[in-house]
Amino acid sequence: MRFSRAATTSLLAIAAVGGGAYAFLPSSSRAPQASACHRQQRAMPSSVVVGPLAMSSDGAVIDVEKKTVDSNKGEETYEFQADVGRVMDIIINSLYSNRDVFLRELVSNAADACDKKRFLSITSEDSDPSNLVKPTIKIRSNKDDRTVIIEDSGVGMTKSELQNNLGKIAQSGTKKFLEALGEGGGGGDVNLIGQFGVGFYSAYLVADKVEVVTKSMQPNSVQLRWTSDASSQYTIAEDTDDSDPIEGSGTRLILHLKDDALEYLEPTKLEDLLQHYSEFVEFPISVWKEKTEYKRIPDDEANKDLPEGEEPKMKTVPETTEGYEQMNTNKPIWLRSPSDVTEEEYKDFYQSAFRASYDEPLAHTHFSLEGQIECKSILYIPGMLPFELSRDMFDEDARNIRLYVKRVFINDKFEDIVPRWLKFIRGVVDSQDLPLNVSREILQKSKVLSIINKRLVRKSLDMIRDIESDEDDSKYIMFWNNFGKYLKVGVIEDSRNKEDIIPLLRFFSSKSGEEYTSLDQYVEGMKENQKQIYYVTADGKAKAQRSPAAEKVQSRGYEVLYLTEPLDEIMIESVTKYKDYNLVDVSKEGLNLDDEDREERKKKEEELNEDHKAVKEYLETVLAGKVQKVKMTDLLSESPAALVQSAYGMSPTMQRYMKAQNVASGGSDAGMMGSFNQAVLEVNPKHPIIRDLERMIDSEGRDSDMAKNFAVLLYDVAALTSGYEIEDSSDFAGRIMSIMTSKAKSDIMDAEVETTDVVQEEQVDDVVATKEDVQESEPEVDNEQTD
Repeated sequence: MRFSRAATTSLLAIAAVGGGAYAFLPSSSRAPQASACHRQQRAMPSSVVVGPLAMSSDGAVIDVEKKTVDSNKGEETYEFQADVGRVMDIIINSLYSNRDVFLRELVSNAADACDKKRFLSITSEDSDPSNLVKPTIKIRSNKDDRTVIIEDSGVGMTKSELQNNLGKIAQSGTKKFLEALGEGGGGGDVNLIGQFGVGFYSAYLVADKVEVVTKSMQPNSVQLRWTSDASSQYTIAEDTDDSDPIEGSGTRLILHLKDDALEYLEPTKLEDLLQHYSEFVEFPISVWKEKTEYKRIPDDEANKDLPEGEEPKMKTVPETTEGYEQMNTNKPIWLRSPSDVTEEEYKDFYQSAFRASYDEPLAHTHFSLEGQIECKSILYIPGMLPFELSRDMFDEDARNIRLYVKRVFINDKFEDIVPRWLKFIRGVVDSQDLPLNVSREILQKSKVLSIINKRLVRKSLDMIRDIESDEDDSKYIMFWNNFGKYLKVGVIEDSRNKEDIIPLLRFFSSKSGEEYTSLDQYVEGMKENQKQIYYVTADGKAKAQRSPAAEKVQSRGYEVLYLTEPLDEIMIESVTKYKDYNLVDVSKEGLNLDDEDREERKKKEEELNEDHKAVKEYLETVLAGKVQKVKMTDLLSESPAALVQSAYGMSPTMQRYMKAQNVASGGSDAGMMGSFNQAVLEVNPKHPIIRDLERMIDSEGRDSDMAKNFAVLLYDVAALTSGYEIEDSSDFAGRIMSIMTSKAKSDIMDAEVETTDVVQEEQVDDVVATKEDVQESEPEVDNEQTD
């Protein structure tokens, strides 16, 4: 079977941009260029009708609509073109992922119609005053009839335009209107949304029947009613209902809601959708709603016995009224020139558009792209971390960049409009060139998107640099505390902009105290002839300050940067060099300082290892399986030992992070790292503890339990101070208790010896005293005996 050309075009149009379904093509009296199109149609070869298809005299297959006339009702019934039913099913059931967008599409169409009326009113010589009034859009729900009515005072449609624009899917009156204007050189004067006639059919997402009441602004036009229930037919008839005529011109859509769509009868629901999607539509959009106001009136009951001359007593009573209330009061300031917008207006727009009443943005930028790609945008850096990002820094539900097409909101969840490291940036992008799919919900990758992405990144970096260079240093500190982690992710993921992000990084250091320092500030404070930037990784600033590895360079006057998060270690792998200086991890084996010769350093360590060979070999034997090797060093100044990683090993912070990730994904942390990440024990032979260990090995022998416990405890302490965890805390506690017990026993023995000496001395004193007493008493006894 061969599809007709129009049916095939309808199917292919699904892949293109949607919107603007019932916008009309101007008649010859309004736009002379369009008459050529009609003349061309009349000049087509004659055809012979063959069912729904017709064969022209030149052999081409063309579409012809079936038509039935009911003379009693004055109605003419038409069938949609071939395969339209299948396309309609796609639109209703598959095209849109969220049926809330029906209101956006229909309001956009209404705005198109209003825009055309305004344009034609300006260019026409028609003096009808109703055409000079600013068009409006009104929305009203009727719970009794279960209908939602969307009415505009736009351009309206004629009978032929109803057939062309609503009877043919993807037949865009807006597109033809722009083409007609383009032929006359005036296409740039009208800003219209729709390009294909698909948006109108989004009405069937919520309605099982749609009525379109319309009256064209063309002279002598009558009010018409188009009706369809999304089947293969629709009807067109003159609307003879005089109860609610359309004043001037315009279109009224009556949506008969489905049973599962009755939520749209609530004015609050309609208000929310309008605020979300159509907040910045140029024409006034009003919703019919019930309002309750409280008024102060005299209290008749309290005032009936009121003495003359006294102030009457008042009471507050509620007064309920109904009427239209305008929804879109905010102005799209991104469409104005930056020189015409005040700082207060920028702040107010940010707080209202992003519902951030208590947040004052740190910075903003307002710019536009012109030329091959047109785009207008405002970007903001928030003053505080948005709540949704405080739970997850890359929260998928976070709304940061809002995309508009000619003031109409499209989406705020496009992933590729900015890289994810700029997730915290908020703003608006308005461009007609964005490559959207037909439902205007998906942003397709293209060169246009790439260009816009690059510009948004550049402007965001400019804002950050402006904050950094501000005289008030507290602004950048606030920015870094809130969003510094995003810049670290940018260094990791965005190779194109990495070199611009690195100078914006901030660190604590051994010389910065409680303040942050940058790599530029570090370089400025370098020692003479220093060629390396030193850093250490740790769990927090306090642990970094106590790190024995940092001690190795701090004692020689070098500044050390503190990297205190797992993200820092991943990031620093991408920053191996800054300007002409290599970044060096002091917690890695084989550290070479700038003021030392490598060969000289190697020779010195070999001599130390040889001089203290006994304790080195003993530690390697006792700590087998815990460390890769033991080496002597003179770089440590205060600590007896330190654990360092090999050149390609992971820091203890990263090891814990990796274990946690593995456990979170259902794995086990037991033996995950293996021997690959076993550390190297660097020992300071000059430290009293190491000298004491050497004495114990010499005096008590290599099999001494005391010496073994002492050696393992040395490793445990080095592990703790270097940021590692004790694998077996009970063994660690046992060794501590053993040493404490030994010390306690020694103290007891000393105390017993001292006590024995004291007792012996006291006993001697007692004996001497006794002898003296006896000697003093003996003469008396003798005298008595003599007597």
